[in-house]
Amino acid sequence: MKRRTFVKSTAAVAAASALAPSILKGKKLFDVIPNEQLTSFEDDNIVIIIEMFGGNDGLDTIIPVYNDEYYRLRPQLGMPESVAVRYQNTDVYMHPALVNDIVNNGLMGLMDTGRLAIVEGIGYQPTNLSHFRSRDMWYSGYVTDDPNEKLLEGWLGRFIARKLPNYPLQIPEHPVAIQIAGTLSMLLKTKIGDMGIALTDPDSFYKLGKGLTPKEGLRTGDTNFDKEFNFVRVIAQQSEMYSQAIKNAYDSGKEKIKVNYSDGLSQKLKLISQLIAGGLKTKVFYVKLSNFDSHAQQANADFVTGQHPILLHQVGLAISEFLDDAMKQGWADRVVGFTMSEFGRRAYDNGSRGTDHGAASMQFAFGNYVKGGYYGEKPNLNKLDEDGNIVNQFDFRRTYTDFLQTWLGASDDDIKAVFKQAFLPIGILKERVSSVESDLEYNNDALISVSPLPSTGNVNVSFTLKKAKQAELVIFNQLGMVEKQLYSGYLEAGSHNYSCNINSSGTYICSLVVNGRRYTQKLIITK
Repeated sequence: MKRRTFVKSTAAVAAASALAPSILKGKKLFDVIPNEQLTSFEDDNIVIIIEMFGGNDGLDTIIPVYNDEYYRLRPQLGMPESVAVRYQNTDVYMHPALVNDIVNNGLMGLMDTGRLAIVEGIGYQPTNLSHFRSRDMWYSGYVTDDPNEKLLEGWLGRFIARKLPNYPLQIPEHPVAIQIAGTLSMLLKTKIGDMGIALTDPDSFYKLGKGLTPKEGLRTGDTNFDKEFNFVRVIAQQSEMYSQAIKNAYDSGKEKIKVNYSDGLSQKLKLISQLIAGGLKTKVFYVKLSNFDSHAQQANADFVTGQHPILLHQVGLAISEFLDDAMKQGWADRVVGFTMSEFGRRAYDNGSRGTDHGAASMQFAFGNYVKGGYYGEKPNLNKLDEDGNIVNQFDFRRTYTDFLQTWLGASDDDIKAVFKQAFLPIGILKERVSSVESDLEYNNDALISVSPLPSTGNVNVSFTLKKAKQAELVIFNQLGMVEKQLYSGYLEAGSHNYSCNINSSGTYICSLVVNGRRYTQKLIITK
């Protein structure tokens, strides 16, 4: 990796590019601000994102052993109940690769302690079965069926950019987001610049950045050479600053590791642990594991060896070892994470001991502040879509909304700006700090009253405010998208009632946001 490649891998390039017109006559170009001063980043919360690239097979991760249709659809790959690992006395069964020979009983141990959530039926509509296009939609947070629409910005990049309103005249002292290995993903790109950096080895990263800034200060002339020199100097200065910060944290955190990490994906999470332990103030870390695109020989005849079990074992090892290390070091309460994959696999195997591109799958969320459990209904294998795919229950942006709002302090306005529409969080995270006093009065043992329940379509929603507040009342459908907005604005203290009509049968969520805090109530429409 040469120095030219190094500076291209840092957020500094984009910052300097944006500044290029103002790089004149020695003007002070940018200020460095502490990460904790960034709006909504006043805490030390951290998010870990693990991408399972290639399309993870959800039916070979959480096994529906209770369903005879599963074995009819998968005569070669259908895992016997005797091989799968059961969660307590439930009908949730895990692939043994996520459990066996892993510290603290792997992901099953996390389920037992309430630190793992399984979200079933995650996806989007309409589904695209291209790896590249589907990944673009997961990265961008935009879903489109127009093949000509270019997706160039990431949802996470857009959110971070909103928290840096003076970027690039002000930049954080430490990178807000870091990708471990590879070139920077679209996930962290925006129109105004890259909102993160990519690195593999902190020592090499530091060596490439050390001494990069020219000793000569900004030139005061107005020639093309002066402007070009100043432009390059700004890139170098910012790149060197971040390489030094990462090197300091990496060196400081080396001796603080408390567990022996396995090979593979675990080593990437070990590096993240070192950087956190060493004091780096980065908010988001992103890693990727390839290749879950298992069209043939997905698993051997014993169901526990083969391509997919090996990859699942790496995921189980990495998450379990990382959280064990975080607990022993004492910063586990700061970290939550989730897995993502561009799509699932077909419900039926393809005759080559493999599976083809599908639609809805499942994902994990992990950490001390995860509300552990199983979210969603079991996959309905008797009601597949026209391509033989599992129908999604949750739009993937509902998970993103959970992590943005609950862990990174995003507002409803942030969510609308990032995704171009509102989404209801699934509710898989707990806040580290929350108000114990509700803004609502209880009415018949409920903060929000929805009647009748169930309803044939005409619904009345009522609640009582203790004090005058800004409020937003919205009905979301099961995918987490807005069905009806009933109110948005200022409300006086006292009782409030709203009525609406919903035309389609199904399960809906009534959401009331008061003073930034969300209250929900389920409602069922039967027609």
